[in-house]
Order: sequence, then C-alpha cells, then structure tokens
Amino acid sequence: MLVINRLRRTIFMDLLVAAKDQLAMEYLRPLHDLYIPWSESAIRPSGMVKILNEILIYKRRCIVECGGGVSTIFIAKMLKMKGGHLYTIENDKEWSIILKQQIDELGLTEYVTLINAPLAKSDLSIGDLLWYDQEIIRNQIDNLDIDFLIVDGPLAYLKEIQYSRYPAVPFFRSYFAKDYSIALDDINRFGEREIIKKWKTLTGIQFDRFFIDGGIAIGRTNKTFTT
Repeated sequence: MLVINRLRRTIFMDLLVAAKDQLAMEYLRPLHDLYIPWSESAIRPSGMVKILNEILIYKRRCIVECGGGVSTIFIAKMLKMKGGHLYTIENDKEWSIILKQQIDELGLTEYVTLINAPLAKSDLSIGDLLWYDQEIIRNQIDNLDIDFLIVDGPLAYLKEIQYSRYPAVPFFRSYFAKDYSIALDDINRFGEREIIKKWKTLTGIQFDRFFIDGGIAIGRTNKTFTT
C-alpha cells in the first residue's frame, strides 16, 4: 500500500507540473511568433513566466544570463517592449551561432549581447570545476550595474559537476546594482540546492524556491512582491 501511495503522489505531482507548464505556455503565447527550440535543458515554461514576472514587476533592465536558449528570446522580447539590455553568456560556440541567428531573425539584435566564453579554470569554483572564461566576460560587461542575474549554465547534471554554477554570484557580485535579483534553475537537484545555501550566506538575501512552479529559485534585495 505504501508503494502504491508513493506512486500515486508521483503521478499527481507529474500531472501538476505538466498543468503548470501548459498554463505557462498560454501566458507566453503573446511573445511567440517563431518556433523556438525548447530542449530538456531549457528553463521550463512556468519558470520562464516567473522570470518575466520578475523583469516586469521589479523593472529589471540590465540582465545577465548564464546559459543561452529559449529564455534569451523571451527575455529579449520583454526588453524590446519595456527597455533594457540582456547579456547572454554561452560556452558552446555552435549553439551561440544558432542562437544569434534566431536573435537576428526576430529583430532583437540591439537588445542582446551574446558572449561566447569557453569553459576555463576558475579560482572561484568549488574544487577544480570549470566555469566561463572570466577575462572574456570582463571585457564585455565593464561598468555594468546588473539588476538581474539568471543562472542556467554551465551544464551541471552529473554528480561530478553538480557545483559548476556556483561561481556566478561570487564573480558578478561586484557588478550588482544596489537593488537586484538572482534566479537559479534546476533546484530539483541537490547541487543547485546547496549552491542556493552558499549564495544566501554570501549575499544575505533570501531565496523563494518554486519546485513545482518552474523548478527555479529567485532571491532579491527588495522583497515587495512574490512573483
């Protein structure tokens, strides 16, 4: 009976997650006018809605995204309507080319700076894990006041690389505006949950965790609303 109840709960949770994402796709429809490749590693639709809500409600205008994809397109479209600029960091050169083509075709070029930064050794990493080439990033984001950092890269799906995304906050910390938000995807995984704890200690900000509603965590200095 215990096994059956667990199975029922699992099925219920899967159905609930699917329903959340289906509803989110309806919310995102006005920003859709071209097919966008939505891979398994992309931010879930309900997580994308959370991020767009954050941009709209808190007026985020200088955004850095670690890991480019479908989120890049949606964020750039929002910034085209509201103003602002997105800096997307991607280590995969071939994917960067595909993403750049999508950005150009949609007329979003002036709203996105795509930074191709291969993975390299970093003194900010936990252990000897690789992170984006810091010098390349510095050359592209000098003097920015970042008010939203979105972390969905680099890849961290295996146990041996589960802390790959940790350096993002230590690196960008000196670039943060006085009022800012941080989002981390894939918090269903142990590594990301541990990273959130470390970032909380580092920044002093609280993170809301949305396990069903997007699988992301969002923290901000100004907690006026919950998005």
